[in-house]
Amino acid sequence: MTNAVSRTAGIGCVAIVLVPLLIRVEAARQPAATASGEIVIQSVTSAALKDNLLGDSAQRNVAVYLPPTYKHSPTRRYPTLYLLHGYLGNLQVFGARDGVPGYQGMQLVATMDSLIARGAAKEMILVVPNGRNAYFGSFYTNSPVTGKWEDFIVQELVAWVDGNYRTLAAADSRGIAGHSMGGYGAFTLAMKHPDVFGAVYALSPCCLGLEGDLGPDNPVWPKVAQVRSRGDLSASPRSADEFYISAFVALSAAFSPNASKPELLIDLPIEVTDGRVVPRDDVQKAWRAKMPLYLVEENKQNLLKLKGIVLDYGAREEFSHIRTTTTGLSRELAKHGIAHTFEVYAGGTHENRIRERLETKVFRFFSEVLRAP
Repeated sequence: MTNAVSRTAGIGCVAIVLVPLLIRVEAARQPAATASGEIVIQSVTSAALKDNLLGDSAQRNVAVYLPPTYKHSPTRRYPTLYLLHGYLGNLQVFGARDGVPGYQGMQLVATMDSLIARGAAKEMILVVPNGRNAYFGSFYTNSPVTGKWEDFIVQELVAWVDGNYRTLAAADSRGIAGHSMGGYGAFTLAMKHPDVFGAVYALSPCCLGLEGDLGPDNPVWPKVAQVRSRGDLSASPRSADEFYISAFVALSAAFSPNASKPELLIDLPIEVTDGRVVPRDDVQKAWRAKMPLYLVEENKQNLLKLKGIVLDYGAREEFSHIRTTTTGLSRELAKHGIAHTFEVYAGGTHENRIRERLETKVFRFFSEVLRAP
C-alpha cells in the first residue's frame, strides 16, 4: 500500500480523474455480473413423436436455463447440457419450474446461479425435455408404440435449441446427463451419437442390462403378465410391486413393442407357463439389443470419441440391476480401453443425494470438459 500511494502522490489531478472513471466502468459491468439466470419453458412440436400409438401429444414441454450473462452478452455463445429425468418424473425433478422444488428442494436457477457466482461451474445453457408419456416414461429410445424419442432428442430438439438460442453448436460443446431412466438415455444417446454429444454423465443409470431385478427371477413378473389395460398401471405406486408392474410395461413398450397386440401393444420378455416364469428368447434378444452392457464392443469407436464418460450409483442403491450392470458396464469399458470414471458413492440410495451429485459432480464435470469460449 505504501508503494502504491507514493507512486500516485505526484500525479495530482490525474489520479482524481482516474478513480471515478474506474468506478463508472465497474458500475457498467455490474449488471451482467449480478444478474440471475432464468428458466424458459417452451413447447416443441415433434414430427418424430407424432405417430406414436399411445396417443401422446407431439407437443413436448422443454425447460431451458439461460445463464446470468445471456441477456447482457448478445454476441456470446454458450456450451449446452441436456438433462434427462427418470421414470415417473418430469421437468420438475430438477427444479426446472420456478417455485416447484426438485430433488432435495433443488431449484435449477438458484443452483446454477450459485455455482457460477462461486466459480464452481461455467456458464452454460441447460435443456430439460419432458420424457414422460402415457406409460410414465419413454426411455428416450425409438419405438413404433411410444414414438421415436431418440430421433426427437438427437435430431429435432438439438436443432431446435441451436436454432433458437446462442449455443456453441458442436459436439465438443454439448453434453448429456441423466438420472435412472435418464441415465440410461444419456449413455445410450452419447454412445450412438458422439457427433452430437461430446460427453456423458449417467447417474444411477437403469436398464443397462437384463440382470438382477430386471431378470426373470423377479417375483413380480406373474403379476405383470396379468395386466390387461392401462388402468392396471399406477402413476403413483404405493409399493415396489406396483412400481415394477408399471415400469416393466413401459420398458416393454420401448424395447419390445408389438403394435398387433391389443391394448398394451407390447411383448413381455417372459411368459408364465404352469405358474412358472419362462424367459422368451426372442423378446429378451430385443431387450438386449437396446442395452448398453451388451453393445460396448460394437460401439467402441463411438465411445472412444467422447471427451468424458462418468458412471455412478449410491452404495445403498435399491435396484439390484443398477448395481450389477453399472459395475459390469465399467468393466466392459475398461476391457476395451475406453477411458471413463466410475464411482460408488457412500450413503447414496437411488434418489436421496441427486441434488448433491448434480451440484458437486455433474455440473462441475461438464464445466471442465465442454469447450467454452
